[in-house]
Amino acid sequence: MQRFLPFIVFVIVLGLARMLGSMAPESLGNLQPLGALFFCGMALFGWRGIILPAVAWLMSYPMTSIAQGHDMSAQILVPLAGFAAMVGLASFFKNSQPGRVFLGSLASAIAFYLITNILSWAFDPLYAPKSLATLGQALWTGLPQFATPTWFFFRNTMIAQGLFTAVFLFATHAVPVIHQRRSIQHAS
Repeated sequence: MQRFLPFIVFVIVLGLARMLGSMAPESLGNLQPLGALFFCGMALFGWRGIILPAVAWLMSYPMTSIAQGHDMSAQILVPLAGFAAMVGLASFFKNSQPGRVFLGSLASAIAFYLITNILSWAFDPLYAPKSLATLGQALWTGLPQFATPTWFFFRNTMIAQGLFTAVFLFATHAVPVIHQRRSIQHAS
């Protein structure tokens, strides 16, 4: 049980971050680590690196949907397609320098935003008629019944992606080096 405790705690923390964001979407919408975790998990650790974010997302998605007043439906496929694109893009950044991983992560956030908003536009009947104008609406303002425009979610996504990617890169590259230096100093 102790072996899995960090995993369980991490999944709970990610789930709570998602819940907090869904309860205050006007201020915290999309300001969460999952996108960076999907990208960095794949870029730094391969397929085993996406297990944790996948479990956290699958466990928290029903709760956040209910908290936001949405039913469980085929809409689950929209963010799933966005995360799949992030993971696919991350596979091109395996064994890359941290700076490249960081830029790739930002590019994956842009891809996620475009994919999820274009799919929402394509499948949501409220975006009618299907035209460049309603596509622009989906990418910039969203539907009129929602107070928070979609550009706000994009901004928060980019902030979160940059911040959490930097934290993950620091944790995977700098922390082991610091620990190794301390071990060498103690051995001397």
